[in-house]
Amino acid sequence: MVEATDNHEALLEMLRLMAALEGEFGRGGALLQYGRFYPHVKNRPQWLSMGQMGLCYCNCTRARYPYLADDPVPYRYAEGYALFVDSGNFYEHAWLVDMNGRAIDLTWTDTKDVIYFGVTFNDAFVYKAMKDTGLFGILCSPPLQRRLFADKAAFESTLWKQVLPGLPIGRFRPT
Repeated sequence: MVEATDNHEALLEMLRLMAALEGEFGRGGALLQYGRFYPHVKNRPQWLSMGQMGLCYCNCTRARYPYLADDPVPYRYAEGYALFVDSGNFYEHAWLVDMNGRAIDLTWTDTKDVIYFGVTFNDAFVYKAMKDTGLFGILCSPPLQRRLFADKAAFESTLWKQVLPGLPIGRFRPT
């Protein structure tokens, strides 16, 4: 089970309630079992452009395209929930994850009091899912629900298996 500080407990409690209502295995249960907290970067890399409000799935997917051929890929696509600590509001959300496991939000500009909790998906699955459905987003996509939550093995097969963090290699970006 996921462990967290008191500040994270409200988000985990929401996921526990979701899991209890979903039955055998669903979004809440999957996130509780495979999800993790992602601290946010202090400064977004300048070469990653902010996108439009309300389009987090699209913003993150499009920002990933230039890096798909890099080895290792410097940014991973993540989805889950974000909690604004000051207001207590939860949102389904997408963000990128850097090589050090930090969230890079390309939709919201003020993220100092945001807690991110979710999973990173493997690139092949993200590409195929969005191509097949014609939609941005994975966890929120009705056409993907049966496939994602058929069982734990089905969900696990969509995830990126994190390796030890290191420095990004590939495209040089001036600072």
